[in-house]
Amino acid sequence: MKYNILQQKEMRAYTILTSLVICGLASSIITGSKIVHFGINFPFSNIVFSIFTYPIVDCICELWGKQVARQTLWLGLASQFLIAMLIQLSIITPASSFWHLQNEYQTILSISGNIIMASIIAFGISQILDIVIYQKIKELSNGKWLWLRSNISTYLGQIIDSSIFVTIVFHASNQKVNILMGSITVKIILSFLMTPVVYLIVIVINRYLESNTFAFKNEKINFAGQANIEYQKAS
Repeated sequence: MKYNILQQKEMRAYTILTSLVICGLASSIITGSKIVHFGINFPFSNIVFSIFTYPIVDCICELWGKQVARQTLWLGLASQFLIAMLIQLSIITPASSFWHLQNEYQTILSISGNIIMASIIAFGISQILDIVIYQKIKELSNGKWLWLRSNISTYLGQIIDSSIFVTIVFHASNQKVNILMGSITVKIILSFLMTPVVYLIVIVINRYLESNTFAFKNEKINFAGQANIEYQKAS
């Protein structure tokens, strides 16, 4: 009975985190074309990415391992593509004769093919890199220094993401270098500020699941196996 309860709690925790990633990706395709200014210029979607995608995927990787993190990545990208297609379908569907907001609706929600393509390619490539680097640093540090692997993997991933996205979407703009520098700067700042949140999420979910996440159990198994090998060698 306890095992079944833990399974349900684990699925609930994973679903909540994955839902946050999907929400971040869905909103980014709508907000990606708006450039905001806070001393520097950058797409509003950078804020969304820095809070709801990379840090959350790092939490999933920490709790359940890179295979589960990649599963979240593919679910997120598939959901992002589906949402973009549904929005485009709603735009081209004939409007009722008494509804006179088609132009406003199309202007606000229209998503260019460049943004959809750029978002999917940039996030897919950068997030795969993020997961690989995160897991590698975790292995090299024997599970220590969560802050280090979370920040380094996120910084590198965000730089790749911004470079691809800005190059595709703003290639014709004379402000593309300015936008790129602003994007990288704000992402690094927000990712750094999200470090305590990553710690909080990992700690809270570990306690909620009584340290019975897949990654935690695997670490215990690997530790026990290594200890047994060393004992046999000593004998």
